[in-house]
Amino acid sequence: MKSLKSCLLLCLCTTYIPFSWAKIIPWTPTLPSSIDVFSGSPQQLADLTDDRLFIYAHPRQSLQLPTFKQTAAQSVQFYSSAVVLPITEAQVKKHLLNYQGYAGLFPALKSAQILESRGHIQQVRYQVHIPTPIPVLNFKENVVMQHHVSENSIETLIVDAPIPYGAGRLEWFALGANKTLVTVTQWGDLNQPKGFLFSKILNALPEAKLGIPAGTNAFLLEALQQRFKSQSSIPLSASQIPQVHFNTGQIQKITQLSQQSAQPVSFILPACQLKYGQTSENMRFSSSFHYYPQPVQKLQPWLAADASQQLFPRQIRKVELNPVNRQQMDANYKVSVGLGVIQIPFDFKLRYQQPSPLQSQFDAIGGDLKFVKAGMKLLPQAHGTLFQMTSSMKIHDQAPFLLRSMRSMPYHDILPAVGANTVYALKVQQKLK
Repeated sequence: MKSLKSCLLLCLCTTYIPFSWAKIIPWTPTLPSSIDVFSGSPQQLADLTDDRLFIYAHPRQSLQLPTFKQTAAQSVQFYSSAVVLPITEAQVKKHLLNYQGYAGLFPALKSAQILESRGHIQQVRYQVHIPTPIPVLNFKENVVMQHHVSENSIETLIVDAPIPYGAGRLEWFALGANKTLVTVTQWGDLNQPKGFLFSKILNALPEAKLGIPAGTNAFLLEALQQRFKSQSSIPLSASQIPQVHFNTGQIQKITQLSQQSAQPVSFILPACQLKYGQTSENMRFSSSFHYYPQPVQKLQPWLAADASQQLFPRQIRKVELNPVNRQQMDANYKVSVGLGVIQIPFDFKLRYQQPSPLQSQFDAIGGDLKFVKAGMKLLPQAHGTLFQMTSSMKIHDQAPFLLRSMRSMPYHDILPAVGANTVYALKVQQKLK
C-alpha cells in the first residue's frame, strides 16, 4: 500500500506505450485466451465475475514475439481481467473496433489515427497525455499499437517502446440478451525499460512491478465499466467492510487459480458509500485472495500492525505502536516513497483491531491519508492457507501537495488498492520462501 503511489502512474503508462513509426510487422498471434483456465467456458468466468471486475493470472508459458531481439521464446506470465457489460455483443464489437473512438473511452488518451491498414490488421497511433502538478512526472507520448482482428477478439502487438516488449488480447462473449462478457489478457516486459521515467521509477521502486499487471488490467476494464454500466453506491456504516460471498466451488476455483499461477486473484467491488462523521464518502474496495502452501500459523504474523515495515523497509522509515486496549493498536507510520526523480514523504495513523486470531482490520484515524480502510483474513484450506485482503484507499483533496498530486491520475481511488493488495500478498510470499 505504501509503495503503490507510483504504481498508479506506471499502470497507466504501461497500458499505452510510445513508439517510433514502423510498417506492419508480420505476426501470427498465439496469445492465451481469458477462458483457457475456465475450461473454455465464458459462462463459468462470467459467473465468478458477477457485478465486479475480476483479475487473475495464468500459469507461466513460453512466448515468442517478432519484436524480441532474440529468436528464442521467453518465459512470461499473462494477466487476465473480466467484466460483464449490460450491452449486446454487437455493441461491444462496434465500440472496440472503433480505434478512433478510444480517445473518448480511455482517460488520458487524447487522439487516435490509423497509420496503416491491411485486411484485418491496423496500425494505430494514439496520443497519450497524463498531466500532473509535478512536471517531472508528466507523461506525453505518441503510442503505436498493431491490432489484429478476429471474430470475437483483437490481438495487439507493442513495438519499439520504453516498455519494449508486450502483447495483449481483447475478447468479447455473448451471454444472452443485452449481456456481454468482455476480457483483456496482456503481458508486458517490465524488466527491460528504456524510457527515462520508467527506468528511474522501476529502479527506485522495484516493488511496483508486482502490482502493475493487475493495475493495468483494472484500468482498461474500469474505463469500459464506467462507460456502459450505471453507477450507484452501496451504503455502509463506518465500521463495515464490504463482504464478497462465494460458494464452495467458487472458493475452490479461486484457490486453484492462485495456486497454479502463484499470483493473487482480485475482485474490484461496486462502489460503497461510507460514513465519515457527518459526511459520506464514495469508496471502491478491492478484495484479493492468495494461496500459500504454509499453514495459518505461518501467516498470522503478517496480520500485525508492524508487519508492513518488515515488507517495505525502504519506504516505511518508522512505525510507532501504541496499544489502545487488548484488541486495538494504533500505528503511526512515517513513509517516504522514492520515485527516482522525486521523493514523496507522508505520515499517517492507522487503528488496528483483531477480532480473532485469523483476521485483522485497520482504519485511518489521522495523518496525511484520511480515507483508508482494510481487513485481512486467513482461510484454512486442506493443504495450506488462502489469504484474503480487502481494502480501499483514496487521497483526500486537502492532503499535502506531493501526495495530493496523485489525484490527477485517472482512477486514483481504484488502482492503488488492487495494486497494494497484490504487492502485499506477493511480498509475504517472498518472505515465506
